Amino acid sequence: MAVTSRRERYNLFNGMVCLIQALKGKFTMIDLRNESTVTGKIDEVDGFMNVTMTTVIFTDARGDHYPFESFYVQARNIRYVHIPDEVRAH
Repeated sequence: MAVTSRRERYNLFNGMVCLIQALKGKFTMIDLRNESTVTGKIDEVDGFMNVTMTTVIFTDARGDHYPFESFYVQARNIRYVHIPDEVRAH
């Protein structure tokens, strides 16, 4: 991941983005604003909190499941990121 702007770099170190970046390589669930969920492995997180995931199961609001090899979530669509139990606070 290449940081492309000063604003993105600022967000990366001074916002909640660093928490999601700590989840890189881990399997987690992201709740979306449209009542859907995405469960998979976080591969990339940019400074604006856009997330790229692999090995994904997308669950829509009706509960139907759709597998994806790769999935991109825009930051504005994220409602909640579940922190896995194996990640502990220091």
